[in-house]
Amino acid sequence: MLGTYQKLGEGRSRSPIPMGRRERKRGGDRGGETDWMDVVEVKNAPPLELNLKGLKITSPRGEADRYMNAGKTLEKVKEKVDSAKLKHRSSLKLWDWQKYKLYNTYDDLQRGHVARIKDINRRHMENLRIGKNPPPNKVVTGIDRVHWTDLSIEDFIEKYQKPEIPVIITGLTDTWKAQKNWTIEELFTGKYRNCRLKIGEDDDGYTIRIKVKYFLNYMMHQKDDSPMYLFDGTFDEDGIEREMLDDYEIPFYFKDDLFNLVSERRRPPYRWFLVGPKRSGTSAHTDPLGTSAWNALVYGRKRWILTKPGTRKRQVKGYHLRRKGEDGEASTYFSYVLPRILKEEAEKKNRDMGIREVIQEPGEVIYVPGGWYHAVLNITDTVAVTQNFCARAQFLKIWRHARKGRKKMSQKWLSKLKEEHPDLAEMALKCNDDDGFEFKKSSKKKKKKKSRRSSSDEDRSRKKRHSDSGGSDGGRNSHKRSKHETY
Repeated sequence: MLGTYQKLGEGRSRSPIPMGRRERKRGGDRGGETDWMDVVEVKNAPPLELNLKGLKITSPRGEADRYMNAGKTLEKVKEKVDSAKLKHRSSLKLWDWQKYKLYNTYDDLQRGHVARIKDINRRHMENLRIGKNPPPNKVVTGIDRVHWTDLSIEDFIEKYQKPEIPVIITGLTDTWKAQKNWTIEELFTGKYRNCRLKIGEDDDGYTIRIKVKYFLNYMMHQKDDSPMYLFDGTFDEDGIEREMLDDYEIPFYFKDDLFNLVSERRRPPYRWFLVGPKRSGTSAHTDPLGTSAWNALVYGRKRWILTKPGTRKRQVKGYHLRRKGEDGEASTYFSYVLPRILKEEAEKKNRDMGIREVIQEPGEVIYVPGGWYHAVLNITDTVAVTQNFCARAQFLKIWRHARKGRKKMSQKWLSKLKEEHPDLAEMALKCNDDDGFEFKKSSKKKKKKKSRRSSSDEDRSRKKRHSDSGGSDGGRNSHKRSKHETY
C-alpha cells in the first residue's frame, strides 16, 4: 500500500494510474479542475530509473569496493561511522537507523511523485512559453526553469528577486572545476579524500567530523532510513579543503551580497559543501535572518518543495498529520507526511500554501527567496554547494531580522553601510525610528556584577535546597542531553 498522490487532468487522467469512479465524480463536481487522489498501487508508474535517466540510482556494490582495501578498510569505515552515529543521535541504538527498512520501499514510494512533479513542471513550462498564466487556486505549481543566456541580471531582479519568486537557472555550472573535482570517483581518490568535514553535532554542540573517503564508503553501502549528511560550512577556513573555493564561482546573479561588508568572522555562517546520500535531506525550514539562498547541484538529483512566505509552520511541517513512530526526518516527511499535507490542501476551497515542487537536475542552480519554507530530499546520492546572501532588494526585511538576532554584527554593518551605501544606512535608521527600535548600550562591568550576583544567589538557593531535602541527590536529573537537529 502506498500513500502518494497523483495529479489528474481534466476528463481523462493524464497519469498512468487509472482514475476511480469516486475521483471522477469529485473532479467533475469542480467543473473540470484538477484534483488529487490516493494512489494505492503504482505498478503502472514509470520506474524511478526511467524518470532519472542519465544517472544510476545507486552505484553497484563492486564499484565502491574498488576504493577500499578489502575487509580491513570496511571495518574501519564501520567503526568510524558507528561512532559518529552514536554521538550525533544518542537517543538511537545502531539498529534503529534501519528500523523501518525504508531502503526496501523507497523507490516505489518516490517514483510516482517524481513522475507527477516532472509532469507538473513540463506543463508549467509549456504555459510559460505561450504566455499563459497557470490556473489559480491549484494545489501545486511548478517553477520557472531558465538558461542563463536568456536571463539578464536586470530581468532576474525584476522577475524573481523583487517579487520573491523561486527559479531554476541552468548552464551556470558548465565551466566549473567542480564538474571534474567533485565527482564521486574524484572525491574518493583525489586531493580531498583525507579532508575531515562535518557530518553533525553531538549533544553538547561539538562538531563531529569524518574523512571524506570514509563518508563516501558509508554512502555507497548504507541502508539507513535517514542517512547522515555531510554538511560542512568551514571548508573555506584552511587546509587542502580551502581549494574547494576555486572549484566553483558565485553566480553573477547573487554577487550583490551586502553581508560582504562585514568580516568573515562576524557575519553568520553562509556557505556549505554538501554530500547527501540517497534518502537524506532537510526538513521544512526557512533560512536564517530572512536571507535568500542559491543551491548549485553538481552531481545527483534533489526533490524540492517550497511554500510561499506567510505559511504557518504547523501547516508546512504537518505536525498534526504525523502518526505514531514517524519522526521529522526528510525521508519520513517526503514519503508519508507530505502526501497527507497535499491531500489536506486539495480538500480546501481556498488553497493558501502556494506549494511549488520541482526536481533539481545535475548542473542546475535553484534560487530560494527569503521567507519561503522549503524541504529537500536527495533522491540519489548528491554533491552540491549552497550559499545564503543579502540582496539589496531584500535589505529592509533582513535588517529587521539581523538587528534583533545579531546585534553586534548589525552595529558594525550599519557603520559600514554609512561608508559604502549611505542610502541603505538611511533606510535602516528610518526603519529603526518607525519601529521604535534602538540598540541598547551595555556595560561590561554591569554584566560582570550581574553574573556575580546571580551566581551567588544560585549558590545560596542550592544550599537551601540541599538542606531542605535532607541531602538527597536533587541534581541527578538536572542535566538532560539535548537533541540537535542539523541539516
